[in-house]
Amino acid sequence: MMDQGAGGPEDPERDPRWDLVRAVARRHVATPSGLVDRVLRALTVARRVPPLRLPCDGGVLTVSEATLVRLARTVATDQAEDVDGVTVSAVALADGELQILATIRFGVVADEAARVLRHRLTAELTRLLRARPPRVNVHVVDVRPG
Repeated sequence: MMDQGAGGPEDPERDPRWDLVRAVARRHVATPSGLVDRVLRALTVARRVPPLRLPCDGGVLTVSEATLVRLARTVATDQAEDVDGVTVSAVALADGELQILATIRFGVVADEAARVLRHRLTAELTRLLRARPPRVNVHVVDVRPG
C-alpha cells in the first residue's frame, strides 16, 4: 500500500490517496466577503491598546495585551491538564485582570479546582514573565458530565 524506504518513514506523497489532496490544493477558494476588512480593523484596534506595564525586579516589563492573553491562554490550558476535571474555555483581559473561563467535570469541587488553577497559572506566568502578572480570576462557567 505505502512505500517505505530502507527502514525510513513512510512517504505520504507516494500514498495513492495523496492525489485527493493534490486535487483539493488546485481548487481556488475565494476569500469570504469582508474578511480582509474585518482582520485589518481588528489589527488597528489591537494597535491602539497601550501595552501593559508589569512590575518586575529590574523595573517594568512592557507587553502587549494580545501577547499576554495568548500566553495566558496557552499556560492556562497546559496547567488545566494537571487539574483533574478542568478544561479552559476562554481567556480574556478585562479591567486589567485576566479572566479565565473554565469547564469542570461533574463531581469536581468547583471552588477548589478554580483556586488550584488560579494559583498554578499565576505562578507559571510569574516564572515565564519574570514579572508580576495581572490578577487572575477563574470562573467556572459550565459543567460537563462525568
